[in-house]
Amino acid sequence: MATVRGSQEVKPLELEFGKTTVYERKNIRRVDEEDTEEKRGFHGWEYEETQYTIAEWNRQDSLKNKLAIAELAALLTGGNGNG
Repeated sequence: MATVRGSQEVKPLELEFGKTTVYERKNIRRVDEEDTEEKRGFHGWEYEETQYTIAEWNRQDSLKNKLAIAELAALLTGGNGNG
């Protein structure tokens, strides 16, 4: 995960699918820095971004779904979901 700055006019999507890459963004926040004598202030968005290939995303998404289903099953059967 890397901290990224983008100059998009609107808030970036938390999940964006490209042709070969999936971008997952968290902690998206607006940044408006004032100009200084040394440099122009930044105006845009800052966020934590992780990039996945489509194959990596599918594997990760499948694992998350399996874990969520196991937790839900444990709740429905009266278990605590933590073993």
